[in-house]
Amino acid sequence: MEPESSFGAYSGLIVFLVAAGLLLLGITIFLIFQVVGSSESTTTVAAAPSTTTTSSLTTVSTQLVTTTTTAPITTTTEPEEDPNPFVGWWKATDVDDSHLDLRVDGEGTFMYWDSASGVCQARGLGHSPETWAGTATFQLEGVIPTLVAAGSRTCHPYGDDSADAGEASWEWFYDLETDMLEFAPDGVLYTRSPPPLEGRDSNPFVGSWEATDSDGTRISMMIASDGTWESLDTRSGGCENMGLTYATWSAAGVGTFDLDGALSFDVLTTTICHPPDAEPVPRSTDVLFTFEYRPDTDTVALLLFLETTFTRVP
Repeated sequence: MEPESSFGAYSGLIVFLVAAGLLLLGITIFLIFQVVGSSESTTTVAAAPSTTTTSSLTTVSTQLVTTTTTAPITTTTEPEEDPNPFVGWWKATDVDDSHLDLRVDGEGTFMYWDSASGVCQARGLGHSPETWAGTATFQLEGVIPTLVAAGSRTCHPYGDDSADAGEASWEWFYDLETDMLEFAPDGVLYTRSPPPLEGRDSNPFVGSWEATDSDGTRISMMIASDGTWESLDTRSGGCENMGLTYATWSAAGVGTFDLDGALSFDVLTTTICHPPDAEPVPRSTDVLFTFEYRPDTDTVALLLFLETTFTRVP
């Protein structure tokens, strides 16, 4: 019986020890959870107050600036026209119906022609042509631009040597609106007669020309690019043969050019005599004039009874 009691006691002891171990293990686990739970504290942090920041924004308007670099351009400047309105060639009809020419240059000289001069007639030299040349003085700053011409007058009577008609000084006024000159003593109006330079490069006849006739008188001529032509002889021997002493000879028409052959210009015209203080008188009709251009001298020759050579008016 004794062995059973020992086994029972021994079994009880084992159960007791197991229970005690389980109890101790449970207490240990509990204590661990308590420590861990107490260490995991939750800290609540108050949210930061909401702060509204108002910024004063300055808007800067930036203007876009574009810089363009242009390569320099080489240009050819054409010569400007002479600012002096008096410079040029002027024409008028006098109070006695004679033909007047005035040529003025920018260097201060002038040349004047009257085909039948009352000044010469008053000196007993007949109604002969007159020339007048000298110094031109320009007054351009005033309200009315003025030309003062001063120089010697010369009469050219038939059959006599030239005669001195004395010194003279007169004024011309320039009108900007009409581009005309007014001769101060008698109010005669002069119109500009510039050389028609259009087409000159290809047509050597185009321009204004002048010559000295076989009897010593002056002949002027103008040829335009469309063939328009006019000519004036200040004292015509042909008109004198008709009894029209001191008459001026004139002619006008439209001709044709031959620029492929001998460089010629032909014009068919009627010639007119203009006696002083009288009506014009036809002298000849359907007269053919043939002109030839001489390139070596830049002259034009009239091929008629006697050759008359015209030089270009600059």
